Amino acid sequence: MESIHGNLSDNIQGLDREEKWSDLWYIFKPEGFNKTLAEMNSDERENRRKVDGSVQAMQEFAKWYEKQ
Repeated sequence: MESIHGNLSDNIQGLDREEKWSDLWYIFKPEGFNKTLAEMNSDERENRRKVDGSVQAMQEFAKWYEKQ
């Protein structure tokens, strides 16, 4: 299983976009970034993927978290 490191924001931040795969999009700040996924533009999200690799682990966590 992959590990995706980062922090949770104290507030919901960012915009609703077509790429959103979970409400965690608004609160998750990947390690090395000072903004949530929802605040990032497409270039920033693509650069994050190059650093972190696949986002599959984060998507699986989101599915699990939403069921809790």
